[in-house]
Amino acid sequence: MVTVTEVKNSIWANAMSFLKTKNFFCLCRMVCFFCLSVTVSEVYANEPISFISFPEQNKIAGEYANLSFYILNEDKREIDFPFPKQLELLVMTEDGQTFSVAAVGTNNPETKIIAPKAFAKQDYVFKIPEIQGGKLEVSLVGYEGAKNVLTVRLPEKNDDDSPVAESTEPPEKYPTLENLFTLYQPYVANISAYEPIYFLVGTEPEKSKFQLSFKYRPFNPKGTLSKKYSWLQGIHLGYTQTSFWDLESDSAPFEDTSYKPEIFFLSKNFKSRPDWLKGLFLQAGLQHESNGRGMEFSRSTNYGYLKPYFIYYNPHSRLGFQFSPKLSFYFNNDDETNADFPDYRGYLELETKFGKAESFLLTSSIRPAEEGLSFQVDLSYPISNFVNDNFDLYLQIQYSNALAESLLNYQERTEALRIGFSIVR
Repeated sequence: MVTVTEVKNSIWANAMSFLKTKNFFCLCRMVCFFCLSVTVSEVYANEPISFISFPEQNKIAGEYANLSFYILNEDKREIDFPFPKQLELLVMTEDGQTFSVAAVGTNNPETKIIAPKAFAKQDYVFKIPEIQGGKLEVSLVGYEGAKNVLTVRLPEKNDDDSPVAESTEPPEKYPTLENLFTLYQPYVANISAYEPIYFLVGTEPEKSKFQLSFKYRPFNPKGTLSKKYSWLQGIHLGYTQTSFWDLESDSAPFEDTSYKPEIFFLSKNFKSRPDWLKGLFLQAGLQHESNGRGMEFSRSTNYGYLKPYFIYYNPHSRLGFQFSPKLSFYFNNDDETNADFPDYRGYLELETKFGKAESFLLTSSIRPAEEGLSFQVDLSYPISNFVNDNFDLYLQIQYSNALAESLLNYQERTEALRIGFSIVR
């Protein structure tokens, strides 16, 4: 059996080989051996502590009550906790009667990242059973120890002895069109941002560019399959579209567009990582890329990739750094129109990000290839910082000096300075 020490020694040997030969594939071997080392020593976190509380006591039987559900992270590392959209409560009266009650989450419950020794809260609402009053013991089914006591009283009466209760209508949960829309679109919560989303105008307008990107998680993390096979929660479908727009011509045509659907697996944060490293993730996937054109203008390729993420973050200064090398291998590359495409795009991409939360972010990408080196630098800053948090866009500047930036003219080097807006950076 290989020990962690032997793995680390092997990593160091490969690092020396990389420095001497400048062979980029040595870096890929280093990445693989590092991922193996953290997997060998993987340990499991302490179970989080759950408890509930009631913001208001002395409620009236038959009306709606609020409940706060807390999760306390007792581990030394941050955890991801998916708050469910609905909780099952077991309500017991003083005389032993029991009721099963559903509590519905407010403000769209979602997965929250909980720092070590910190907690996260989600609010729910439920209807109190119509009982005679007294103290109710409320337990949260499926969460051991999550229970509390709620005091309930009977409705007051008028002179004609008819009960007068506070409103038993549930609080308004659907005040906007978006709330009503999500009621009939429960899967929309599985969609999230992926690659940067921006619109940039070139200093040479014929080199303008915009990009859209999102990812979708098809497996419900609370479903029976995900509970049995937890790795299914890491499977995602992704889509990215990058368009190059000639804004200088009269008709403002699109010079080229890359359509990039993919399927990938993204791991959870590895627990056996150095204390200073806040994030260690591994992503692996298959991606198709084409420009959707025909005849001699057609370009297409397919590739698989392996991409680890190494993330450092200082919560006091709010400064962070990310290094994410991406190793690719090509298959079913179009041999008629772009047979030599890998020679220009390359097999390795080195991406770094450095910035401050809610402030600037500097991103760089370097791609060595047989036909030359390509790189891109992006600098972004929240516009809301200039206008008292009233406008949620980033100001973004991009400089690119790259081969194969677009598929159509992949053999030509593009040098462009662009400025514009982004909503995901």
